[in-house]
Amino acid sequence: MKRLILMTVAALLALPGFSGELRLAGVFSDNMVLQRETACPIWGWAAPGARVSVSVSWNRKAVSAVADADGRWRVSVRTPEAGGPYTMTVRSGKERLERRDILSGEVWVCSGQSNMQMPVAGFSRQLVEGSREALLRAPAMADRIRIFKVDADTTQVPQADVKAAWKKASGNMAAYTSAVAYFFAERLAEGLDVPVGIIVNAWGGSRIAAWMEEETVESLRGTVPEEQLAKTLAERNGKAYPVQVQSLWNGRMLPIAGYAARGFLWYQGESDIEDMYYDRVQAAMVARWREVWGCGEMPFLFVTLAPYSYGKSAGEKRPRFIEVQLRSLKEIPSSYAAITESLGREHSIHPPQKQEIADQFALVALDKIYGREMATSSFPYPVKYTFADGKAVIEFGNAPFGVGNWDVPRITGFELAGEDRVFHPAQATAGGDWSRFVTVTCPEVPEPVAVRYAFHNYVESNLFSTLGIPVPCFRSDDW
Repeated sequence: MKRLILMTVAALLALPGFSGELRLAGVFSDNMVLQRETACPIWGWAAPGARVSVSVSWNRKAVSAVADADGRWRVSVRTPEAGGPYTMTVRSGKERLERRDILSGEVWVCSGQSNMQMPVAGFSRQLVEGSREALLRAPAMADRIRIFKVDADTTQVPQADVKAAWKKASGNMAAYTSAVAYFFAERLAEGLDVPVGIIVNAWGGSRIAAWMEEETVESLRGTVPEEQLAKTLAERNGKAYPVQVQSLWNGRMLPIAGYAARGFLWYQGESDIEDMYYDRVQAAMVARWREVWGCGEMPFLFVTLAPYSYGKSAGEKRPRFIEVQLRSLKEIPSSYAAITESLGREHSIHPPQKQEIADQFALVALDKIYGREMATSSFPYPVKYTFADGKAVIEFGNAPFGVGNWDVPRITGFELAGEDRVFHPAQATAGGDWSRFVTVTCPEVPEPVAVRYAFHNYVESNLFSTLGIPVPCFRSDDW
């Protein structure tokens, strides 16, 4: 708590042009979505010592606070069940502010690098599948989806505010909004029948260390190699691809930290692909975010890296990094992963199937977070390997309806190795009806001792659950 207070005071020093007038933080604008049925913090600035009252149209009782010596004030407002539109009025003496067209619903903070940033309309010569249909649906979503896009610079100076505003969904707004975040919001709005607000806060090429303050990185001493920690703390880069510790935390995350939300969506890792301690860094970041937001164990949903050459398609740094990513599921309570194993492109780091990623997020959210009982929402994973009679048999967990597809009888992406530890492409078949088993054989490996699946930077793979959720890359060995 002391660290948060000191950080807040430092942030006030970076509030440009503050002259004591009544103000709300930029994240509280017309068209905002407030997290439903919770105690929502509302904050801003006024003359030091001034009393500020906040009243809302869904509750006739006003709440008030006195601005501190630095002019900052903060109140807590209890929000209603999903609905709206509502209004909010803020008063201090003769000064008065009003915010209109407020909805109560579900709020998610969506962050990461370019794959989270990639808009519905795509990047130059890089399309997003389903974008046309999403734009056609957008006008009907204006009163169901609201978007707050953080647009601020990198900085080493903690910032108190950002210049942005909540916007209603429209064809134009959706086109320039994160595709993963927007498609996720669509699914939630439909599945829950409530308004959804997405705070989109992503920067292409960013390293994970840029999204947390230096103190959090320093706290990793003793859990990651000292050499790696020193390198992370020393790295500097230009604004286009920020890797500098806390540069995005200060400029883009701190100003919105504490805005009541249900959880976080995170799509990042490409810039940290060689970090074999990423799980510990990610766990530290999530713990700090949760501490600052003050909303308990807010769910953390992240994406594994999709197949891409990374300079050498046959290389293994991507699958080894995914092993690290998935390890964080055990380190971060209430965390869930979306798997992209079948979605990659060999020569494009931005897979176009953002709808499929959003669907995985939505399945998990509806099932695990909102209790809608979706039958199965997470990815299948190997639970047992058997090597006998010249074949490997893999049993999968979290696959109540089995794995494989009758329409795609040839499963690709498997390899087998014998005692010589040399892997060869192998043939794989799923079992019969409702089978959780896959059998793998290879003429070049008559006595297999190890099996791998999709264990390269880029490889064609096509093993799914019956819901179409990809099986992530895996291996039975530890070579």
